[in-house]
Amino acid sequence: MNFAPIQAAWQAVKDYFLPSRVEYKSLDTDLNILLVQGRDRILTIMLRLISLIGSISILAIMEDLLQRGRWDLVFTYLVGMLAIGIVSYLRQISYTGRALTFLSILYALGVIDLSFFGIAEDWRIYFSGFSILAALFLGWRAGLFALLLSLLTFVTLAWQISIGRIVITASAMQSPIPTVENIITMSLVFAVGNAIIIAAIITLLQEFENATKKERQAVLQLGQKTAELENSLNREQQLASELAYTLQREEELNKLRSKMITTISHEFRTPLTVINNSTSLLDKYYDRLSDSKREEQYHRIRQSIFYLTDLLQGVSLVESTQSRAVRPRQEMIQFGQLCQKLTTELKQETADPPNLKIDVNGDEATPLILDYYLLKQVIVNLLTNALKYSPSHLPVHLHIALGTKLTLTITDQGIGIPESEKEKVWELFYRGSNVDVHSGLGLGLYVVKQLLEPMAGTITLSDNPAGGTIFTVKLPIKQIAESLA
Repeated sequence: MNFAPIQAAWQAVKDYFLPSRVEYKSLDTDLNILLVQGRDRILTIMLRLISLIGSISILAIMEDLLQRGRWDLVFTYLVGMLAIGIVSYLRQISYTGRALTFLSILYALGVIDLSFFGIAEDWRIYFSGFSILAALFLGWRAGLFALLLSLLTFVTLAWQISIGRIVITASAMQSPIPTVENIITMSLVFAVGNAIIIAAIITLLQEFENATKKERQAVLQLGQKTAELENSLNREQQLASELAYTLQREEELNKLRSKMITTISHEFRTPLTVINNSTSLLDKYYDRLSDSKREEQYHRIRQSIFYLTDLLQGVSLVESTQSRAVRPRQEMIQFGQLCQKLTTELKQETADPPNLKIDVNGDEATPLILDYYLLKQVIVNLLTNALKYSPSHLPVHLHIALGTKLTLTITDQGIGIPESEKEKVWELFYRGSNVDVHSGLGLGLYVVKQLLEPMAGTITLSDNPAGGTIFTVKLPIKQIAESLA
């Protein structure tokens, strides 16, 4: 048997009489809004239940009223119940408007009941409901006003009945004519009874609202504390991460320094030994040596000094790139001045080897914005490697060209770089497997890579068809206006 239609019908009835609560995802929602939404839901449930139960009750007593020809009352009560049901649907109307409409219908039904059925029947239900529900939905002031209005209405209508101005025509029982004593007694009983109920309702509502406010404040405070703890935890984790990174960097720097010291002490021995031997030889046998022999010893000394200078400069650059970020110092220089300055200083930095060839291509008047010192260090490291690993009788070319970018190409005919090692040569202390007896620390290409990054430059290497390696450095051309911005 298929129960799906029955379940769907039951769910529809349930949703009608018990509408769902409004869900708020944020704890920042105003508490007063939440309370009004809760009361609005209760009002909707009550309106629909009263509309249903009231309509059923009227249908139950309709036969007696119809027999007495009171179509007007039957119609009036059915319209009242229908109006209450309609008000339950109109949730787009403000909560206060719906409550006032509902209470007005209750009050009107109470007046009609008292006027047509007398003091012996259901007027208490309508007026009590009017007073109590006014206090429940609109507050104690509205409840007190509704109680006084109901009491005044009862006294007025009962007095009109007692003096014969209102004649009871619809009561199914013999309705007594009220006396002054009856009116006073019933008024007191009605007022005291409803006042007690209203006071109890208001007290309970206040206690509930106070408890809700305290609970909400506790939830908000808990949320704030939780957020503070989460922020504190995040800060602690961030600090721990930074500390771990700092310790790792410090450990790496210590290992680097240790390795540098060990490697440098080893690398210093050969050039210092050469310098010591050459100076001793010149000191003892200067007069006996020919000019060519003296020049040879001087050349060996100069080469050793250049090597030591290059070694110390490379170590210094590695230390600076490892310990702090390299920041280019921008300055303006014309392309022609740049090339002339590089040509002069590069020859000095590399001991003016006869096989170094420098050529230039570009508009000499074009202004450039760059860090000359970093650029020179890049070229010096590349040229030093090229000259070191190339035979002295084969040329090493430096080509400087200016186009959409500043391009520097270093071409040698040396030992080259094995294909499997082209990605590794940029690593610190890495030396190719084919360097044989050539001295060095494996710093040059690593330093070049580190110096080019802050200048937004790139470097690539390729094989020279004639043997050896071609390094190509490209730097973006910065305009003067761009650098000032």
